[in-house]
This record gives sequence, structure tokens and C-alpha cells, in this order.
Amino acid sequence: MTKYPVYRVFDEKGEQYADCGRERTAQNLILVNQYVQKLTYRRIDAPKPINPETVDVSVTPIEELPGQQGLPKAVDRLPFEPEEELGLPQSNSIEF
Repeated sequence: MTKYPVYRVFDEKGEQYADCGRERTAQNLILVNQYVQKLTYRRIDAPKPINPETVDVSVTPIEELPGQQGLPKAVDRLPFEPEEELGLPQSNSIEF
């Protein structure tokens, strides 16, 4: 779990360079890199909790879906076609 505040260091392009747990660490990182690249830092505070009145989680039924009608048959056989048994043929072995 992240402890706040966090100090986020950014490079010249505005891309995140590092996260620091202490402001002094972020400042030191900027000082160490002052001749290499220009860095800046910003304090990131903990996210604010959402007001419970803002989010409505109650269920309001508007319409119900129609009932399931079932699936159609897999294959419709013609009257002259033989019924094929699916699966493996019966074994002649004795069960124990």
C-alpha cells in the first residue's frame, strides 16, 4: 500500500522519472542530475474519498429481459436418415 504524500519526479518532457517517499530525496535527485538533465518534482497527495451521496448504487428496475427460449436442436434429421449414436461404442470388458 502506498504511503502518501509521494513526491513524483519528472524529466524535461514531462514523463515520470522517479517516485520518492520524502521531499528531501526528490530534491537531492534533482541536484544530482542538475548538469545532466532538468528535473522537476510534484507532491502527490492521497486520493480524496468519494462522497457517498455522489454515487447511486441502488437498483432501479426499468424493464425485465424476456425469458430464455432455449436453444434449437443441433441437427434436424430427415425421416430416412439413420440415427447415429454419439460417443464411443460399448466396451465388452467386465466392470469390477
